Amino acid sequence: MESYNIFCYNASDYIKEIAKIGTNSDILLYHRKDGDMVMTFIEPVKYPEKVSSLTDSIYPSDIAIVKVSTINKDLGEVIVALDLMEKKNGIIIAGEEQKPIIKKIIENTSLKDYKFFNGKPMELVEQIKSMKIIRDKNSNMTVIDHFFKVKGVGTVALGFVLSGSISKHQKLILSDLDKEVEIRSIQMNDVDVDTASAGSRVGLALKNVEPSDMERGMFLSDKPFEYAETIKGKVVLQRSLKMDLGDNFEVFVSDIMRFQRGKFENDHIILDKKIPIVKNKVALSNNNIVPRIFGTINL
Repeated sequence: MESYNIFCYNASDYIKEIAKIGTNSDILLYHRKDGDMVMTFIEPVKYPEKVSSLTDSIYPSDIAIVKVSTINKDLGEVIVALDLMEKKNGIIIAGEEQKPIIKKIIENTSLKDYKFFNGKPMELVEQIKSMKIIRDKNSNMTVIDHFFKVKGVGTVALGFVLSGSISKHQKLILSDLDKEVEIRSIQMNDVDVDTASAGSRVGLALKNVEPSDMERGMFLSDKPFEYAETIKGKVVLQRSLKMDLGDNFEVFVSDIMRFQRGKFENDHIILDKKIPIVKNKVALSNNNIVPRIFGTINL
């Protein structure tokens, strides 16, 4: 079964025509199944109030859909976020009169190869199907975004298999707690399965952990985790921005599906809480500037 995860900005009128609503919190997920293909659409419903709603929706996505109604600061911030989080596969829904302006805005960003679209919802489905996603089949990593207790089942976690694959009865390490948990069962689209590969949206019944011990942005892996509490890399600002980052400047690591606070001190970032190192580079945000997501730093 092939799975595509699609970030959606300002496109709910399209998505509601082609998919069914699923999990709803500060991010809203929709699901569509066509034969052996499953599409999960992720919408940041608390954006623009919460920039974490935006970055948490972008993080697990393979493809981005951006519908242009008005060219304003919110659209600009979305473009900056997609650029810094290096989301290179996408579709822009825009009218002919908007295309030249948008092309100019994205020409030097990660969005430069996005396809323009101005058709009907079902035509959008075909456009998504035509896109190719390259998966990492080697490393084993799943990110968790929701979790709760189910009577008769126990702890259930919802998330995305980012790379590799997972199996029923497999024992994995849960980040932050660094404890071994067992996958009792796996569901995809409310159907029990024995395995789930990279890209899959999954519901996992977990043994040896309580929902009260969990938080969004935890990871499951077959290998031990390394962590960062201090980040000493050089901040690279988004190419259109200029700013000074002095001591005590508040910053949030914002694209590991977690919004972790820290501050600059002596040219490095001291985090309030350690973060698992699952990627080489993370994006940074500050709630008091525009755009709020402003740069990247290497871990």
